[in-house]
Amino acid sequence: MMTPSVVTLQEVLRHHRTLSRRGREFYESLLEHGDVLAVRVDYLPGAMLWLVTTPKQAQLMRKAREGRSASDVCVMSLTEAQDLFATTGDPHPTTLYEVAGWLLAPAPEEIAPAPEEEQEPEDPS
Repeated sequence: MMTPSVVTLQEVLRHHRTLSRRGREFYESLLEHGDVLAVRVDYLPGAMLWLVTTPKQAQLMRKAREGRSASDVCVMSLTEAQDLFATTGDPHPTTLYEVAGWLLAPAPEEIAPAPEEEQEPEDPS
């Protein structure tokens, strides 16, 4: 089982010295637009979720991946993450680190069933 983790793009650049010059320049250009986090979670086995600050960063990362396997990487901007959390009724994170924290949070031990809608009795006539 994989260990859930969050790594900043700055850490990736600092520790992966074998990254090509072109790759390093691309990632450094992403950082000019804001923070970038790499998140690994148990429920996305083998996949990396990149959280980026701006929609522009998300667009650049998706464009750079065109023609490659899409199954191993997902890119989500802060706005997209906020929309996702709003849709599911969860708190409204304001930073990438808050988003990462919510994504890494363990699932509740017991999930309450959704309330069933009351059906009106059928008219016997």
